[in-house]
Amino acid sequence: MEKQEQEQWQGAAEALLPSTPAATAWPHIADFFALHRYLPGIDVCKPVDGSDEVRPGCVRYCASLAPGTAEEEVATWAREELVEFDAGQRRLAYAVVGSNMGFGRYVASMAILPLGEESPEVVDAGGGGGDQGCRLVWAFECDPVPGWTRDGLLGYLDGGVKSIAARIEEAAAAGGAIPPVVAVGGGAVAA
Repeated sequence: MEKQEQEQWQGAAEALLPSTPAATAWPHIADFFALHRYLPGIDVCKPVDGSDEVRPGCVRYCASLAPGTAEEEVATWAREELVEFDAGQRRLAYAVVGSNMGFGRYVASMAILPLGEESPEVVDAGGGGGDQGCRLVWAFECDPVPGWTRDGLLGYLDGGVKSIAARIEEAAAAGGAIPPVVAVGGGAVAA
């Protein structure tokens, strides 16, 4: 009996950071446990094992809290394992290893590229070069996700990558510091 090959989704979204050199933007992405500072809708991002050392094999817990709840109820969550970290190439890759959002196999990467440098995921370089600015590329490959379309997932990532880029630009303009994130409700969420 022949095994049918399941359709795979893949794609990439990118955003320009015209005022931020790649070397300035990278530390913001390299902090694997800081996604909640950059991506709207992510309220919690913390190490699963308690260690905040960023290295392949570490796992983060990311969660979005249910809006308008008296208690800080978790609406969606994911555990993501860092599978690749290349500071020289300013690239990291992670895999979803558990979630309540229907993900099966999901592997993604985030890369910071100087303007004018092409990535294997996106061949739409645009813009000047050197240290004038950079691009953030968020690429993914996954099994189809129940309740989503490929274009819907790509649209979510596109909005997310643009929000992340805007926060990094804001931080770079403020001298590198991320403006404080307003806490939702003030309590902790258990992983």
